[in-house]
Amino acid sequence: MQNKLLLSKLDVAKRQLETAIKLYFSEDDPVSIHTLSAAAYNILRDLGKNTGANPMMIKQMFLKFVIPGKENVLRNKINEAENFFKHADKDHELTLNFDTSLPEFFIVDAVNQYCQLTGEDTIWFKLFRGWFIASHPDLFNFPEHTSQQLSRVAPDVIKLGRNEYMRQLLPELLKTI
Repeated sequence: MQNKLLLSKLDVAKRQLETAIKLYFSEDDPVSIHTLSAAAYNILRDLGKNTGANPMMIKQMFLKFVIPGKENVLRNKINEAENFFKHADKDHELTLNFDTSLPEFFIVDAVNQYCQLTGEDTIWFKLFRGWFIASHPDLFNFPEHTSQQLSRVAPDVIKLGRNEYMRQLLPELLKTI
């Protein structure tokens, strides 16, 4: 193993996201998945601000639609799990009721930002995006024919489960590179 790695912020974000996705499809620890995805998310948000990229949905766009003066309430709620998992200086006696679906939204937003910043769409990102769309078809406004196809395919995809979906699709995606 190397003693040193020369890494850019984009390298770090990509590694964190791909590791979070691998853990996600292995149905591994949701706390670790969220910690990695939130760290990558924050790097990509900051890089996007400095390059003029489109704002990210969760921590930037949502705030534009919040009642003036309530921005901190939303910001605190969005950052609640991330901060809980990283700090114990002020809240060492608290517990958290963590919604384990939360990392999915951070991952998909971060994946889209990474692709926008780099033009690179990795196999792991494609795999995750496909699962996310199949898992949340009600969130998207696709053309009618796409929505109809999705409504036919999505239930079968979800029935497979995350691990089997990855096991079946990853070899197919690898053939495309």
